[in-house]
Amino acid sequence: MHYSTLLLGAAGLAPLTFAGYTIQDDYSAANFFNMFTFDTEDDPTHGYVNYIDQSTAQSSNLISTSNNQITIKSDSTTTPTTGRGRNSVRITSKTQYTHGLVVLDLEHMPASACGIWPAFWMTGPNWPNSGEIDIIEGVNYQAQNAMTMHTSAGCTLIQKDCQGNQGCGVQTGGSGSYGDGFNNGQGGVYAMEWTSGSIDIWFLPRGDGRITNALSDSPDPTQWGAAMAAFQGGQGCTIDDHFMNNNIVFDTTFCGDWAGSVWSSDATCSSKAATCQDYVSAHPEAYTNAYWTINSLKVYSSSGSTAQSAIAKPAAAQQQNAEKQQQSTSASAPLSTVSSPATSTPVAASSSSSAPTTTSAAPRKSTTMSVTPNADGTLAESPDEAAYNVGSADGGKRWSENSSAKRSDEDDAPLSARSSSLRELGNGTAAVVVTPRLVVEGDEVSVKRGVIGLMMENEGERSSRVKRHLRHVKRRAGRGHHLA
Repeated sequence: MHYSTLLLGAAGLAPLTFAGYTIQDDYSAANFFNMFTFDTEDDPTHGYVNYIDQSTAQSSNLISTSNNQITIKSDSTTTPTTGRGRNSVRITSKTQYTHGLVVLDLEHMPASACGIWPAFWMTGPNWPNSGEIDIIEGVNYQAQNAMTMHTSAGCTLIQKDCQGNQGCGVQTGGSGSYGDGFNNGQGGVYAMEWTSGSIDIWFLPRGDGRITNALSDSPDPTQWGAAMAAFQGGQGCTIDDHFMNNNIVFDTTFCGDWAGSVWSSDATCSSKAATCQDYVSAHPEAYTNAYWTINSLKVYSSSGSTAQSAIAKPAAAQQQNAEKQQQSTSASAPLSTVSSPATSTPVAASSSSSAPTTTSAAPRKSTTMSVTPNADGTLAESPDEAAYNVGSADGGKRWSENSSAKRSDEDDAPLSARSSSLRELGNGTAAVVVTPRLVVEGDEVSVKRGVIGLMMENEGERSSRVKRHLRHVKRRAGRGHHLA
């Protein structure tokens, strides 16, 4: 169960340290598919998709290599004949990584289309205790990439030296970082550096001079400038205690817990069909460009990087990691920790097809908060310098009307905190961080072009959110790298 989410991004928060990277794994075209396992179970995110094995993918021309490029497609010619949905591919690397530098030179990603949900990400066993790093992800006609991190309970990433807009001007690369905009620019390079101190993500668009260094035999992230998103551990929440033994994953699913759940609220897509599944089933032509074209994928290591075979990973080691996570999350949390209510109960994953459920102290009404940016698009440094509007289903109050109130568990409780920090709000799991132009997601933290949103979910909404983010509820028997 996704019972706590670690989501906070800010650029330029910490100096980068060049680790002296050397090539560890080259996922070249000649050996690419031999370095991955093809996942064929039902989609754990409940997508309308039929993940197929390597042999079927080859015979259907959904995977191929040519001119040193790798192509991974989704079916765009047939009407699904099984209840699972449209044929597609999901692959997981056979090797797990802890620390290192992952560099993906991507020429094309699945194009924008109603119902589509592609992702390039990393995750480990015993989810979420080994962490999850979403490097590329989005749905439908989303214009900007969403970079997200997930971890177990009791962990929050903290912004350091982040006052107002200084050090917080994170961008998602504009419309060129994802979907049609990305493809129209002939793609680019995504790089993720993972150290004990932070996890940083860069996007270098095609034609950017930094790509030469990024694709060299000895890439140097210190030459690339500030990362698009920088995730740092805080007190009681170290990177090494919450991220380890991650596999690389490519997948393209349809509908499901994200693309499907937002269908009715998407005016463009909902006008095409009553449901996401109806549209995906009846319109194979919409996915003609639903493919990945990979120029190269390389993993570099330094003296602090480790890797191991996902399949050969001993069960005892997995248990040891799980126990370590349990000990870590039971420690006292810093002020800025976002944690579940004390009565929340994680739901153990299983092979059952029944939907996960949660319990909490009491249902809550939805509460939203917005921050109005300055005329130049920046955000004010503190609450009294921005127009805050905190409200609920009953109607809300301006910040000026309740700025003296203390934090509480009431729906209209204001955030008595500077806008550059992440805070706990009562006993709920809602939190807010002012990080201009960064698109992240959580319970429900969302920032787009300088406008920030916050949603405190009621129990029904929380259940939907849990199911939406639950990447791996079903574990393949005997597969150490598949999440429990």
